[in-house]
Amino acid sequence: MHWTIYLSGEIHTDWREQIEQGARAADLPVSFTSAVTNHEASDAVVDILKYVTTD
Repeated sequence: MHWTIYLSGEIHTDWREQIEQGARAADLPVSFTSAVTNHEASDAVVDILKYVTTD
């Protein structure tokens, strides 16, 4: 079985990378996904979403 794990939480430290490296080192059957962790890209989403409509 393969697990997909969502890593949510603060974006100011490298805790996600540490978990991913540990999982690779242990050869675990997992893949990781997370929210946008780049501040500029995360902040820019507002500029993009203001053009999205639900009509």
